[in-house]
Amino acid sequence: MPVYLLLPLAAAIVYALGSIVIKRGLALGVTMDQSFHITNLFVGLVFLPLLFFEQKEIEWLLIWKPIVMGIVFFLGNWLTFEGIKRGDVSLVTPIMGTKVVWVAIGLVVLTGQVPSTALWVAAVMTAVGIFVMGLGDLKGGSHLVLTVSLTLSSAALFGICDVLVSWWSADFGAPTFLAIGSITVALLSITLLAFRRQTSLVLPPLLRKWAWWGGFLIGLQAIAMGMSLSLFRDATGINVVYASRGLWVIVLVVVLGPILGNSEHRESGRAFWWRVFGTVILTTAIVIAVIDRAQNGAT
Repeated sequence: MPVYLLLPLAAAIVYALGSIVIKRGLALGVTMDQSFHITNLFVGLVFLPLLFFEQKEIEWLLIWKPIVMGIVFFLGNWLTFEGIKRGDVSLVTPIMGTKVVWVAIGLVVLTGQVPSTALWVAAVMTAVGIFVMGLGDLKGGSHLVLTVSLTLSSAALFGICDVLVSWWSADFGAPTFLAIGSITVALLSITLLAFRRQTSLVLPPLLRKWAWWGGFLIGLQAIAMGMSLSLFRDATGINVVYASRGLWVIVLVVVLGPILGNSEHRESGRAFWWRVFGTVILTTAIVIAVIDRAQNGAT
């Protein structure tokens, strides 16, 4: 495996843990708005130190680029939280793996880069895996349709966001680009909080623990993904590996579920095993992408 793919692999594991922690906080009484804004503030904070690592001269006339990226990320994150609020993380997180398909399409449409045949196969397999994962939930009716629709929309926005990072950040100055984009996310949350005063971020100690740790973990994995995309410009390969978060969330739900107060692998019944089967397909797609990257290098 190319060494740089270890970054999105680590990000996938941390994201899976973060999503479970956030779901636990929501179950205990943290509102979606509170968790969403706390996570955005942590994203801004953890990226802030990158400003001190910039070595390039920044073209400030192009500052709109990281701001646009930040706005897209903010919207995608909001849709993710809406999906987590309504569905199991063992369904929502793997569906986020469809982001790799949107990344592949976005690269072609926005930059003219055409992924290799193997990566296209991996991207299509990712979509098939997602379909299989939803088979056991078809009885969910409109509730399932809304959850899947929100999550797919989120994946599309995050896919566009990743293409923008891979496309724009290196020429702008990767550390500053990522920091400004993330600060934009935090500032958007602060602006919304100012206009919607009914949302308070003051939480009891128990709820604060889950909300803060969830936000920190999501911010931490975002750094790993941001650096991967900006330094190596292999958005499709990186996102196929990152799609393994669907595998890791299922592993963590089974292994750490009792500790973290998550029992959806028992409550979901047969649907959970459809998710496992779909995750196997996703993992196969990841293996194909890793082999392709090892043989051909980043594109």
